[in-house]
Amino acid sequence: MWIKKGLGLINMEKLWLFCCLIFCYPQSGVGIQHSAYPHLVAAPCPTGYFPCNTSDVCVEQRKNCDSHSDCPDGSDEWACEDHNRKNLFDQLFKKRPDADREKNMSGCELRTPPNECSCSKKSLYCNQRNLREVPLLLPQNVQELDLSGNKLHILHKSYFPVLRNLDTLLLTSSEVTLLKTEAFGNLMYLKQLYLTNNRISVITNGTFWSNTNLKLLVLSHNPLSVLSSGAFMGLMNLEDLDLRECGLQTLPPAVFDDLAKLSSLLLDGNKLETFPPYIFQNLKKLQILSLSRNKLTTVDSLTFEGLENLKSLAISQNKLHSLRRDTFGNLTSLLKLDLQGNTIRSIERKTFSMMTKLDSLNLKKNPLKALRPGAFDELLQLNYIYFDEFHLCSFALHVRVCEPRGDGISSIAHLLDSVVLRISVWLVAFVAGLGNVAVLVGRFLLAEPNEVHSFYIKNLSLADLLMSVYLFIIAAYDVAFRGHYIHHETRWRHSWQCSMCGFLSTLSSESSVLILTIITIDRYTSILYPLSLKRRTIASASIAMGAVWSVAILLSALPLLDIDYYGDEFYGNNGVCLPLHIHDPFGQAWEYSTFLFCGLNLAAFLFILFAYISMFFTISHSKIGLRSTQQLQDRTIAKRFAFIVGTDFLCWVPIVLIKVIAMGGVEIQKDLYAWVAVFLLPVNSALNPVLYTLTTKLFKQHLAKIVYSCRTPAHTANDTSGISLTSILHHRNSKKTMITTFSERDHNSSNRTSLLVPDSPASIRANASHKRKDFQSFMKEDMI
Repeated sequence: MWIKKGLGLINMEKLWLFCCLIFCYPQSGVGIQHSAYPHLVAAPCPTGYFPCNTSDVCVEQRKNCDSHSDCPDGSDEWACEDHNRKNLFDQLFKKRPDADREKNMSGCELRTPPNECSCSKKSLYCNQRNLREVPLLLPQNVQELDLSGNKLHILHKSYFPVLRNLDTLLLTSSEVTLLKTEAFGNLMYLKQLYLTNNRISVITNGTFWSNTNLKLLVLSHNPLSVLSSGAFMGLMNLEDLDLRECGLQTLPPAVFDDLAKLSSLLLDGNKLETFPPYIFQNLKKLQILSLSRNKLTTVDSLTFEGLENLKSLAISQNKLHSLRRDTFGNLTSLLKLDLQGNTIRSIERKTFSMMTKLDSLNLKKNPLKALRPGAFDELLQLNYIYFDEFHLCSFALHVRVCEPRGDGISSIAHLLDSVVLRISVWLVAFVAGLGNVAVLVGRFLLAEPNEVHSFYIKNLSLADLLMSVYLFIIAAYDVAFRGHYIHHETRWRHSWQCSMCGFLSTLSSESSVLILTIITIDRYTSILYPLSLKRRTIASASIAMGAVWSVAILLSALPLLDIDYYGDEFYGNNGVCLPLHIHDPFGQAWEYSTFLFCGLNLAAFLFILFAYISMFFTISHSKIGLRSTQQLQDRTIAKRFAFIVGTDFLCWVPIVLIKVIAMGGVEIQKDLYAWVAVFLLPVNSALNPVLYTLTTKLFKQHLAKIVYSCRTPAHTANDTSGISLTSILHHRNSKKTMITTFSERDHNSSNRTSLLVPDSPASIRANASHKRKDFQSFMKEDMI
């Protein structure tokens, strides 16, 4: 239908489409890529987002293929399997013909098979029969012959009769040491030959000259020290060649020239350091080339010259240290590139400029420290890319699937990826902060009978308070980076703020461990050796705490110094700046991390465990208190000691075990690492106020007085308001005077008892008396 307007004619369909675009486009948040009229789309999805198949919804990169549909039609979960990667694995781990032999055993169809062999259909199995030569009078209609596991040392042409129907020959693990020229010359129709795991050291010219129909040749796990330039002459129809684990150090320049139809070449696990130029130039049909586990330090365009149909290239676990523009030459048909496990630090721009069809790229286990923006910009067809660290995905935001999606703690979007984790950080920070502030304020305001013990607890609360400060800083930065963490990730991990967070967390953790050890030593010596050591004083306690803080500060500050051993990511190896190094147990300075979180913490826990067990048995056997209350006291002490040791165990030992397991090669789930780093390690800082102050008998008594005073009638409070402050001060001063008097009396008593004869009745009574006083003091300051 047409409408006349002025001098022109307008098609109604085009007019309707034009109006729709005018009125509808401003309402759409992002442009539509899968439109019925792609040439009319005004704006695509922003960088890092991908369009759904049948709607204008754009999905973030990390949400593609995460097993959760974010597109209305579920298209973000389509095509999630990396088929190129799967095809390489299938080629590397291809089934042998005899893999399912037991399932396929059936009636024999061979004419007069040898007595020493078994038969199934047209297959003859003479394996593991201790044969020293090939059986005579083999059936002419045999199609598969298995001679594996025998002792056939030298193979020559006369060993095998003419067998026109034989297409598969297995000589695996048969102690073959030498292949004579044309050793398989009578097997002209042979298609598959397996010579795996023998002792073949030399393959001379013309060994396979007559085997023109051979399609598969497996020579893996042989000590091939010499491979002649004409070793594969005559194999013009060979499609698969397996030379894995052969100890090859060099390759002759023209060794593969006759393999015009070769499709797969496996050279993994050799000792190749370099390749001659143009060595693969005649392999025009080669599709899979695997060079993993060699010693290659460099490759260039001349190495891959002629591989115009190559689809999969694996150079993993070599020693490549950089990728240059001329590294891969003109591999325009390549779909899969595996560079895992090298030492690649930098990738020049335009390195992948010719790989316009590349679909999958694996760069895991490479120290990509000098990666520059734009390194992957030419890979417009890339759908899968694999790194070790998720933040590297920021260099490939145009790739649909980038792994890993996070490190268990952080993700592309958030510093703390889990909602539960975000809530837990605020909760633990608040509880630890409130509890430790309450302990500090309370112990400064209230007079206590044991000033030394109170001094230790104040230092412990200060150390734990630092962990609360650390958690609040991490939580605040999580809020600041929410939704776009990937844009700040690298800068944050290398910032002084992150280093300071790591310093605070390590200082808090290690000082807390050391102070708990000092408290345990103080209790241990007071209970077990009341007469052997001098009485505790604030001066000696101050010296001990000064030493503890000095050691803790030194241990925490060393990684901040400009020392090459620690590198620049000791604290910044993850988003929360903790140096646990569980995800990379042998990363830089792993020995120091292991010393801090395994050696020091485990030694402290073992001592605390030993000390509290010793104290419990000492107290139980001293028969302190009345006979009727002895059992109750023992239960109370056991409960208290078990609570202290149990919480230390739950907070420290799992971290030690997880780190040791990770160092043993067991992969730790990333989610578990997140909970260890953000919840399990700091939670001890929240529990210490409860253990050492809030549940003690003295604190309960003070709390009861405060509650009682709050319940006093208003008029009584008014009558006593004029003297309350004076009374409180008088009470504190009198209490201090009593404490001083008791301390002096105890000191004089200890001086008198020191003059007693050891093991005399008087000395034993004095020892018991001191144990009673120490225990009673301990009960006041530490019992539930």
